[in-house]
Amino acid sequence: MYKIPITFTPDERKDRAVICDRFKDCLAAHRDGPVFVIGSWQTGDFCHIYAAAIHHFSVDPSRPFAILLVVAEEFGAAGLFNDIHFAIQPILKVGNRFTLYHTDPLTKNWAMVGMSAVANLDNARTPYDATFYAKDAVQQMARGQPLSPVWADIVRGGEQVQSKAYNDICMSFMQEYIDRFGRSTGREKFICMWGRTSGAPNPSRALGGANPHYDSSETGNFQLCAALYAFCNVKAIFLVGDGFNEETAALPFVFNLGAFWKRSRREGFMGRFQENGFFNYMTTFYDCDVVHVGMKSGGMDALGLWGQKVVFMDTLTSPQVTINRVEAWHTPNIVPVTISAMPTSMGKAIEAQRRRDPAAFKTTFGSKGKVTAMAEIASKLSNAFKLADMKKVAAAVMHLFD
Repeated sequence: MYKIPITFTPDERKDRAVICDRFKDCLAAHRDGPVFVIGSWQTGDFCHIYAAAIHHFSVDPSRPFAILLVVAEEFGAAGLFNDIHFAIQPILKVGNRFTLYHTDPLTKNWAMVGMSAVANLDNARTPYDATFYAKDAVQQMARGQPLSPVWADIVRGGEQVQSKAYNDICMSFMQEYIDRFGRSTGREKFICMWGRTSGAPNPSRALGGANPHYDSSETGNFQLCAALYAFCNVKAIFLVGDGFNEETAALPFVFNLGAFWKRSRREGFMGRFQENGFFNYMTTFYDCDVVHVGMKSGGMDALGLWGQKVVFMDTLTSPQVTINRVEAWHTPNIVPVTISAMPTSMGKAIEAQRRRDPAAFKTTFGSKGKVTAMAEIASKLSNAFKLADMKKVAAAVMHLFD
């Protein structure tokens, strides 16, 4: 693996010509292979790049493959560097040529200027391209097995640093789990319920993150946990991530793994993809049947690449490009469920605007004024699921259990 920085002086970071030329020079230097260009804010798309790399080297091992990681000041890249090294370095064999180009931090606006300058070059590739680059490999995955057997060896190999750390994480909450739920007497069913709040505007990120309509709500998470437990006959529901209120965490059938992220980072796991490998470890070494449930996100895709069974919720108003990507990775183990109403008031507001005008909202807010206008619409809407939608999700989950 080669790592090549693309540097800028302070003045050059605001110079359109310099930024565009540096980006073009990068792709010209790698003209004999694809260069996947991705911004550090596009965290949900990185697992698609990893999958593309695995497929690429399996069918064309001598042809080079590169990533151009465009780092934005507003979005740290430490975890991404860690994940790229974790996901791609182990799969490389003699003769494989992989290069990681990475920029000095730029403002997101200037970063996007550089990305636009190379978008139409012959060897430039996007995360959208990566989805279809990897489609065949994903479609051929076996249940319970990661996309690459090398990843399985890393997670399950007792002498590997990651395997030992995953075991330590399990041990850190095992006794608490046994005290509440007892020891398993056979193969039992569990649901991992994932919260998502990264899209919502907040004081530290006034315009929010990507795809706020895919956020979950505390009210909706409580509803869905109760519904899934009632319909799916599971031993327990694990809560993962944020977006869960005290009422949900106090449910007698719920076990909160939210602190898992803190434990994993204490063990040195900086990247989300590497963190998600924990669940492959858990389902391999413990006799349990697990289905992950959450809103559509890159995290759900990443779990699918780890061989996990996944049900994610999507919207009826998704643009065609999103529908195409979802369908490309729709497998017996990665199952999308379209729901009629999103579980946040902001999500419902965005959906309502999209129904009037499909171009009303793409993936992010462009200004504080647009946030304010959408929040005004949202103030009249609920943060709840519809019962029919929850039943659809429950049916998909039950179908995935062994």
